[in-house]
Amino acid sequence: MSHNGVWIANGNEAIGYAALHSDIDFFAHYPGSPVNGVEPHLKHLNQLHQKKIIFNDALNEHIAALSAMGASMAGARSMLVMKHVGLNIASDPLNYVGYSGIRGGMVIVVGTDPGANSSTGEEDVHWYAKQFNIPLFEPSHIQEIYDTVLHSFELSETLQLPVMVFVSGLICHNTAPIDIKQLPQKEKKWGFIADRERYINVGERAVKNHKLLLETISNFSNRQSEVHFFGNGNASTLIITRGNTFQHTLEAIHNLKISDQVDILNVVAVYPIPKTPLMNEIPKRDTIIFIEDQDGFLENQVKMELFHTLKHAKSVHGKDLFPAYGEITSLQVYSTLGDFFGIETEIPSLHSVEVPERLGTFCEGCPHVSSYFAIEQAIPKELRVIGGDIGCSSLPPFRADWLLCMNAGVGISQGMRPFLSHQTLVSTGGDGSFFHGGLLSVMNAIQNQLPLLHIVFDNRSVAMTGHQISPSTTVNYEQILVGCGVDSFTEVNAFKPNEIQELIESKSHLNGVHIIWISGACARIPDPTSAYRRANLYPEILPNKCNGCTLCYETLACPAIQKNDFNQFEINLDRCMRCGVCHEICPNNAIEIHLINNNE
Repeated sequence: MSHNGVWIANGNEAIGYAALHSDIDFFAHYPGSPVNGVEPHLKHLNQLHQKKIIFNDALNEHIAALSAMGASMAGARSMLVMKHVGLNIASDPLNYVGYSGIRGGMVIVVGTDPGANSSTGEEDVHWYAKQFNIPLFEPSHIQEIYDTVLHSFELSETLQLPVMVFVSGLICHNTAPIDIKQLPQKEKKWGFIADRERYINVGERAVKNHKLLLETISNFSNRQSEVHFFGNGNASTLIITRGNTFQHTLEAIHNLKISDQVDILNVVAVYPIPKTPLMNEIPKRDTIIFIEDQDGFLENQVKMELFHTLKHAKSVHGKDLFPAYGEITSLQVYSTLGDFFGIETEIPSLHSVEVPERLGTFCEGCPHVSSYFAIEQAIPKELRVIGGDIGCSSLPPFRADWLLCMNAGVGISQGMRPFLSHQTLVSTGGDGSFFHGGLLSVMNAIQNQLPLLHIVFDNRSVAMTGHQISPSTTVNYEQILVGCGVDSFTEVNAFKPNEIQELIESKSHLNGVHIIWISGACARIPDPTSAYRRANLYPEILPNKCNGCTLCYETLACPAIQKNDFNQFEINLDRCMRCGVCHEICPNNAIEIHLINNNE
């Protein structure tokens, strides 16, 4: 948005503006925080400016990567967006895109997550840059995000290679003014130009194209200059940073009053490393300190590529001072540099308070609450094993027994199930995960005749990552699964836990592959039925019938049910979504549902 003539944007919006002003033709993504805001912002801009960008809301990152490659091979400009763990899924085609190259600019935006603030892990995916042998930039503030994306499209077309841009969660969710650039529009020349030498990569031809790729990257490295220098130029210590940690380092040096002792080299071009600027600065210094999140990718590359330059320094530090896990904070940089330079640091009282972790939880009226309740009622705790997936179904209080990656529920369960002679296992996963790769896992169980009871939680939305529309609203999943050969398919209302419980009890010990598809609208995107119930009904707990069994309060754990000053259970109608689950499960008929303005 704009304010007094100045454009204000967060990191996601800066990416969207840069894509728009780069005049992209094709956008492919799989939604994932911290970059899940790029797609809705760009769609808004596309409509606002009457552009004709083609959007591919892909079912997984592998498909998204291939489709973006296809667009750029035909001369169109494409953008591919995913989070860091999605790069694992996209890595197969991206390992080879450098061999064939592209024609239209292709920029790959990856949201990283040091500290695992929105992920199941904080895996450092910088190492893929060296494996793919394609350029990688890592901007450190909002304006730099915008400028880097613009530059990356031009560079991509110059090199005829995709360019990766990594943005961390901290920068994605930050907000700052940006200087918008109106670039001249290029003439669009679309169409595929057959070139078997480039595109048919088998045997000797693949080796030849790999060699050409390495030569291209090596030549580019020698003229790479995306490095920003800060300081007086003759300090005895040089700090080399990238991404988040640059701003922290700048602040720490200012607060410690050591700007006369320290210069900073902020490396935006993370791969291939810009050798010339580094070779110009490193030999002047006695001490080199690398400050960067995660594994120390930049430190490793400099030590490998510029060993003979680096060895002239009296001391080199990096991961011996800063951890390879978690997100490095400004306080850590301030404290560590203070200790290193022998300066007594005063920790502000604001930072001395340890803030406890605040985990998420299910929304009131979430269909997954009822679904998990039914599973737990159907299978005794001492026998129950629940295969878990990521997504909204993975929220606290963590009903599943493992939580690793997409499709881990259905994948791990089919290997575990044959070996559980005295336990009952059900696998679970959301509709997003099912279309991402869960269907293939189900087909694998059918092909190998593995026993599997898989429950799909379908809330009609890829809700955890931004409420993108689920394929279940347009795809006939029952016909697909029946066509694949499942032994049974049953769809049930998510807000009917007693029916779900009976289904699980009847199918949990059967051989073959059985699917229970539990459907219920996301509480944050209610369907017409949910909206009607919210507007016209209200539930009430009758104190004279309630015996305090806590089934609704503790076992179902609906956030809308609370205790009043008299230690009685009551329903907070401001929070209640009127899903009716508490009414259905109450063993004492103590919860009644009334029509508004009706005495019945």
